[in-house]
Amino acid sequence: MSTYDNLLELADSFIQENGYQGFSYADLATRLNIRKASIHYHFPTKTDLGIAYCDWKEASFLRLETSLQSLPPGWSRLKEYMAAFLQCSEQGQMCGIHAMLSDSNVFEPALQDAVNRLAQTDLRILTDVLDSGRISGELVFNSSPGDMALIIGCAIKGALMLNRIPPHDACTRTLESLELLLCADSDK
Repeated sequence: MSTYDNLLELADSFIQENGYQGFSYADLATRLNIRKASIHYHFPTKTDLGIAYCDWKEASFLRLETSLQSLPPGWSRLKEYMAAFLQCSEQGQMCGIHAMLSDSNVFEPALQDAVNRLAQTDLRILTDVLDSGRISGELVFNSSPGDMALIIGCAIKGALMLNRIPPHDACTRTLESLELLLCADSDK
């Protein structure tokens, strides 16, 4: 794997563990056993790194979207979407998007735009999952798919944060509750 890719993967871990402001180029250099100059070669500023991270993360979400479309619409598709975030819970991490959003008010405008695009991509994907599930009749809810995407997105990402404290079951409980709340067939 290239230094560029290693930097983005490590930045992803740092962001999901401590937030964007919670690490420095020195942290990246130490962990990868490289000089800070090597990082500046790829990302002259931390804003450049943040923008590249958002682009990298968005590409990951677009791959997830393609994968989701291969599943039948409804609970299985929504559960797979949520599983992408629940993997973070096992490592005590938060959602990279929401970690970036929490710091975005202090970002330069270009990074704010990149974070906004990333968050909008995530919401669009979740909205499409919910819309297709409702059209199929497998998911039942009264609000618009966009509004329900906001509610579910906040529930999942909030559960990741709450999962950091005992009894560390907020993600599991959220998933189970969402299934009861949304599934037309409550025996699923």
